[in-house]
Amino acid sequence: MDRAGHRWSRRPAGLGSWKSSTTPSSTDIARTDDDALYRRTAPDVRWYRLQVPAAGTYTVRLLFQENQADAGQRVFDITAEGRVVRSDVDIAKTVGRNAAYDVRFTVPVSDGRLDLGFVPKRGVPTVSGVEVISTAAVPQSPPAPLVRLSPSSFFTQDISKAPLAANSAAVSAHLLRQVENNWGGTAAFNTYRYNNSFYEVPATQKKVRVEFYDCQRKGYVPRGLYDGPRYFEDVPIPPNAVPASGTDKQLTIHDRSADKLWDFWVTEKQPNGSWRACWGGRIDDVSKSQGVFDHPFGATASGLAMTPGAISIDDVRRGSIDHAMYLAVLEPATWQKVSWPANRSDGSSTHPDAVMQGQRLRLDPDLDLSTIPMTPIARTIAVAAQKYGFVVADKAGAVAVITESGNREKAATGTNPWDELLVGPDYEVMRGFPWKHIQVLPKDYGKPVR
Repeated sequence: MDRAGHRWSRRPAGLGSWKSSTTPSSTDIARTDDDALYRRTAPDVRWYRLQVPAAGTYTVRLLFQENQADAGQRVFDITAEGRVVRSDVDIAKTVGRNAAYDVRFTVPVSDGRLDLGFVPKRGVPTVSGVEVISTAAVPQSPPAPLVRLSPSSFFTQDISKAPLAANSAAVSAHLLRQVENNWGGTAAFNTYRYNNSFYEVPATQKKVRVEFYDCQRKGYVPRGLYDGPRYFEDVPIPPNAVPASGTDKQLTIHDRSADKLWDFWVTEKQPNGSWRACWGGRIDDVSKSQGVFDHPFGATASGLAMTPGAISIDDVRRGSIDHAMYLAVLEPATWQKVSWPANRSDGSSTHPDAVMQGQRLRLDPDLDLSTIPMTPIARTIAVAAQKYGFVVADKAGAVAVITESGNREKAATGTNPWDELLVGPDYEVMRGFPWKHIQVLPKDYGKPVR
């Protein structure tokens, strides 16, 4: 909180640096009474991206403080919407070390996103804070989810005050060991593979038959794919669709006008242009549903729809997640132990403290996240985990948070959006996430009473 009563947020996901440098509290920051706004810096910053609520002109204030370099050792330009707005910024030369320095300018934004750049000339750029204020009133509207479910869906319910399972601490400890004992002690953030590719299609999209690909060697064509509900018939898959990378090759098709959602697993386009999948399903009246497929259909091992629980590209661009998130774990409980909203499982662990597929987890709502060093994306996930939590959806080779695949955007633009959203490697995103503070809700928590 600054002296004017404005609350400043911690580093957002839209800031292009995961590095941090802090000036000791014993050092006075000259030229300001709001020392805390300048004390922490983000070295090697390259960009700042902010989704703005409407086209308009915005006033930008950039806060700087030099705590390492001398004059001439750190020099950079600042760009806004691709145009240089300040050249040869040299904080130490202008105000000296440990002194506040602000740069202000106005910039018109027409495409819905403010893009700032920090272009190094000598050394690496740094920044302490960013303030963006519209010069005129702009409309505010809540973000629209990729798939709108029933208002009562568990995906959007606040579980911060929900009761805990009697064995919450033991289950949490078992999950923590799965994180700490694998992959360098950091959970995965699946951005480039083993995630989900999403396509919204128009009512006019041509419908095709998806061939059943017996990758699991069932030896027969399961009922329901081409008879009864005919889940693999009349599917509006765009001919240029690209499933997610990795062996799961997951693909979601959403026809909002028909209120239908399809999920497919091991989805492949054949050389003749036809499509095949090893498994999948369809939800009708999806806007009135919880986001769960009829047993035993769907693409996840738990029967839960993929898109509502995946962290979307827009979630990260916006720096806010307003739904429960999917969690894959190494050792889910045996398939005989399933928690609502899951209706099936591929778990095999008989450990008494193994988490069940469908079980809901949250980060301790009383935990002060400002005291824990995390990457900006991990912090965004942590905030959502305190309110909406995780739901265990799959078994995997690592404890992993699932995202929306960037393959659709890459096919259209040539650039995978995750390349721009991640400052470092994807395996570092979840470093520092406080898994030891995970809490576990009771089996079947929130299950509607019939």
